[in-house]
Amino acid sequence: MKLTSTSAFSYLRVAVAGTLVLAAVALAVTATKTSGPLQARKSTVNEDAFSKFRQDRDQLPSSKFALPGVERDGSPRLAAEEDYANRAYPATDIPFSATLNTRTAFQKVQTRSNSNPNSNIGAWNLIGPSTGNVSDILTFSGAPTTYSGRITALAIDSTCNNITCRLWVAAAGGGVWRTTNGLASSPTWTFVSGIFGTNAIGTLTYDAAHTTLYAGTGEPNASADSEAGVGIYKSTDGGDNWTKLNDTVTAITSPGNGTYTGDAFAARSISSIVVDPTNANVLYVSSTRGVRGVTSVVSGGATTSPPTPRPPFGLFKSTDGGATFTFIWDGNATIRGVNHVELDPNYGTNSTLYAAAFQQGIWRSTDGGSTWTQIFAPTSPAENTDRSEFAVTFTNSHTRMYVGDGSTGVNPSEFFRSDEVEDGTPTFKLLSSPDRNNPYYATYNYCTGQCWYDNLVVTPAGHPDVVYLAGSFQYDFYGRRSNGGAVLYSTNAGEHFYDMTWDSTTNPTPSDTCCQFNPVAPNGIHPDQHALVVSPSNPGLFFEGSDGGLVRSDGNFSDISSQCDDRFNAGLIGSLSRTACKNMLANVPTTLSTALNAGLSTLQFQSVSYNPLDPLHSLQGGTQDNGTWSYTGSTTWNEEIYGDGGQSGFDAGNPSHRFNTFFAQYTDSNFQNGDPLKWVVTSGPLFAESSYFYKPIIADPTVSGTIFVGEQSVWRTQDWGGGQTYLETNCPEFTTAGNDPNCGDFVRLGPSGATDLTGSAYGSDRLGACNTLGTGCVAAVARQVGNPGNLWVATGTGRVFISKNANGPAGSVTFTRLDSLPGATADPGRFVTSIYIDPSNTNHAWISYSGYNFNTPSQPGHVFSVTYNPNANGGAGDATWTNLDGGTGPMGDLPVTALVRTTRGDLYAGTDFGVLRLPSGTSTWVVGGTGLPAVEVAGLTLVNGSHVLYAATHGRSVWSLKIP
Repeated sequence: MKLTSTSAFSYLRVAVAGTLVLAAVALAVTATKTSGPLQARKSTVNEDAFSKFRQDRDQLPSSKFALPGVERDGSPRLAAEEDYANRAYPATDIPFSATLNTRTAFQKVQTRSNSNPNSNIGAWNLIGPSTGNVSDILTFSGAPTTYSGRITALAIDSTCNNITCRLWVAAAGGGVWRTTNGLASSPTWTFVSGIFGTNAIGTLTYDAAHTTLYAGTGEPNASADSEAGVGIYKSTDGGDNWTKLNDTVTAITSPGNGTYTGDAFAARSISSIVVDPTNANVLYVSSTRGVRGVTSVVSGGATTSPPTPRPPFGLFKSTDGGATFTFIWDGNATIRGVNHVELDPNYGTNSTLYAAAFQQGIWRSTDGGSTWTQIFAPTSPAENTDRSEFAVTFTNSHTRMYVGDGSTGVNPSEFFRSDEVEDGTPTFKLLSSPDRNNPYYATYNYCTGQCWYDNLVVTPAGHPDVVYLAGSFQYDFYGRRSNGGAVLYSTNAGEHFYDMTWDSTTNPTPSDTCCQFNPVAPNGIHPDQHALVVSPSNPGLFFEGSDGGLVRSDGNFSDISSQCDDRFNAGLIGSLSRTACKNMLANVPTTLSTALNAGLSTLQFQSVSYNPLDPLHSLQGGTQDNGTWSYTGSTTWNEEIYGDGGQSGFDAGNPSHRFNTFFAQYTDSNFQNGDPLKWVVTSGPLFAESSYFYKPIIADPTVSGTIFVGEQSVWRTQDWGGGQTYLETNCPEFTTAGNDPNCGDFVRLGPSGATDLTGSAYGSDRLGACNTLGTGCVAAVARQVGNPGNLWVATGTGRVFISKNANGPAGSVTFTRLDSLPGATADPGRFVTSIYIDPSNTNHAWISYSGYNFNTPSQPGHVFSVTYNPNANGGAGDATWTNLDGGTGPMGDLPVTALVRTTRGDLYAGTDFGVLRLPSGTSTWVVGGTGLPAVEVAGLTLVNGSHVLYAATHGRSVWSLKIP
């Protein structure tokens, strides 16, 4: 997916066998059209970007990282494996009890804070983005647009009309939002899930009477950052108030899961909730694996075989409204879970159930879930990523089922229909074809190799011949033989599908060199689809949720198939592709709108950096799938560059110089204040080593032009990646491979043969090959303001180093390993998430750790004060680790994701559930400020001079806290 999740129309760059390969990544969007020099160059920029964008994504092992499975053994490093290993280290697995204890630990701190006067530190303030704009030059359709974070579920009121239309939106990490005017040009949004134990949401479901709304927590999509949930909440007043269901399951014993009693969905992800229309106390709930934990360097975490006991994943049934559940199906021993369940729409046979499980296809039960029969086999049964999505409807006295199925691209994804699935052995008609002359071509490979991540089938109630099919994106054909195929629409039971991805507002008319569009371009849909609902009065008016947020059609359609002749005449497509194009564009939305995203502050940030000359009004931040963003003082932010946004930074001496990272080694610089046209590739040398998915990289806080990067070694540039003139001439982002060896001048630091801080040159213990499941890459790099020589570094295996001459010639820089010195016995040796250097003592720092106390029982704790004494032991040196997570007020066994320290001596720690604070002179951790929603905090950034703390959240945008 990242090598991220592919998003809108941007890309991720991956080198495969020396060739640049692109993976579409999240795009955000802009509200106003660019003018002046940017507009003049827009066509050329779009053409260049599109040229890169079209390269073969299929060479990638995956455009989004799935949970590891047996079929992926030996494949390139997956983010999920890496992340889980980091949190589990030095163990290989995380007991389920440890995961549950994290929430309990945070709750204990919350309770303690209520009566502690030190908790009164002030309130967090959302600084955005509430509106995320991306300019036309960063979108491949050429139209500015507005995006929010990944949407995983939608619900619409059955009484929705032009005056009042209640709509609920659920985000992957941003909770549940409601609007009462969903059909307005700019709906107003209210955040309604403030009491939830997590803001990672998997599904929203109304009962048949539309009186009770259910929210299932935990994202069921199999990405590295699909966060686990805490169960089910229900509301009987439209989301104003919520009640957590007990979700109790008793003494369940299942193969490989052990015997478990407790919340049936704790630390799992809920994929669907079905309420029996004849008895509202009967609920069917399906669940999948869930993951937990993000940091600025890594995100998510997963395992195919976590330790027992833990709640099984599969299908559960409740007959008492969700107080208690019975485990009724294990998905035929699926190793990923049950991804969808529905009741037969013929309410006279409401004991008939249909359920789909990863790798197991679709099954039917006619006795309420006691016994099951497979009715649809997966198209790639050897792939545990194979996902079948389906929808059932009632027509001609029979139950009709629509099915979309695919996996990682071993076989093309396909679409099917059966008109009688209620009993017997149903026959499914294949409605996909590789023949471009065939109307079935529209659905061929509709979710490419990402069906396990983005795959949905919807048929509106009362309209059995209407069906929507959505997946990822046909990147190779975007703007050629199709408009991308992100969302497809049929009014004749799937016999003919139309492409909903672009609207009819303009004719893009590409040039003969491809993709040079008219100044006004069509509005488009973001790739990676997850949710869709339709108007109860118009089955052609839909709301759709994706990695880029929300889009709405106007319910009207237009024939734009003449554009296919333009493409043919320009030589972009042949006659067969023209036929396919005409079939798909004969009925497209008249207008699509992304303006609905304004007000949804749900972007998933990794970290935030600030302009040293204007730290309160000038920030940058990278987001999951949606690029790197710029803040200039309002809650409306602008995207600076597309792609998967990792770390960013400003030059200490010239803040118009900036850098950003995508993923892995890919890094860009900008010498012109973040101008989207002026990003240049500087990462060429960095491909000599491996790195974490989001590698640590910092701008030197004192020395202008200097950047430090952590991979296996620490790398450095002292002129912002290279000469500006050379880079802007030879290495522009839109046309340059990220691994071009001529772009960038980073060099390794350290003596010849001893630059690799993860290798044996610095000891034989705590080894773990960088970028494998051993997790040994450099994980944290820190510099001290005003001291150009001092550098602290840590690796994923807990090695900690200090350098006193980091500004010297590269080959002369030396590193002293601290954790192996005699006094370092208290060092926990787990994954280091951050280092904060004492501004008054170069030999003193505070270090935070991920992981759990259970696997380092003799060295518990997550925050330590570390002091290096170079003169001890006759000059051999010593180091002491002091645990700050103990005493009468510990934070508990709660992995810390980020750490900073204020000038008054307070420590602030980011966690999976919010921010904690250790006031100076105390040993009691309390909640750090009020008003921050329950959300994973991936990064903390402190502006000490201005006494402002920024929290980069993974799903609720960026927040600030003014420190007294």
